[in-house]
Parts: sequence; C-alpha cells; structure tokens
Amino acid sequence: MPTFVSMLNWSGDPQPEPRDVRGAIDSRATGLRACGLHSVVLLPDKGVCAAIMISNCDASEDAGALAATILPRAHVRVESILFDDEPAGLCLLPDLPLAGDALAALYEAIAA
Repeated sequence: MPTFVSMLNWSGDPQPEPRDVRGAIDSRATGLRACGLHSVVLLPDKGVCAAIMISNCDASEDAGALAATILPRAHVRVESILFDDEPAGLCLLPDLPLAGDALAALYEAIAA
C-alpha cells in the first residue's frame, strides 16, 4: 500500500492543542493504526497545532480522511505527498554535520 507524508494543521474554536491530538491518538491508537496510521510527530510551533503524519493509504484523499478522524471536533488542513520508495537518484553529501555513529546509522537507514 502506498505511503503518504502529510502536513497537518488543526484549527477550531477552541484552538486544538498538541495535547488534544496526543490524547486523541493515544485513546484510539489501535483503530487508527488499523486504518493506516504509522506515526504522527507534533511540531513545536506556538499558537499552532501542526504535525507531520506518515500513513499507508490507497490515495491522498484517504490520508486526509484519516487525519480528520484523529480529532473530529476540529478542522484539519492536510497537504499530502506520496513517498516514493524508489528514488530516481540519491545524493549524499559527505560534509553532513553528523559525527561517527550517527552518520553511519543515517547511511544504513537510507540504504535499507
């Protein structure tokens, strides 16, 4: 099944907080996972409830529908892109500011 990377921005009255999203995901984790949710990372923006979501869905519309079920009382703006497992070309920069083991782990993760 295709993997989508989505930017999520929740709004509403009252404005949703990151803790609202965390609580909603925690309370329905099994069901959300069964619908294709892989992970959600909340972004540390003040005054905004934003996140990056990774999901496995048939289409970007399905990723949007999944995002809407996370916090149904709020409006969510979703921008999704299809993650391509087979990149046309990969260019690794040798001067990345990562040291030793971290750089090796990054190279291993990219190659896997």
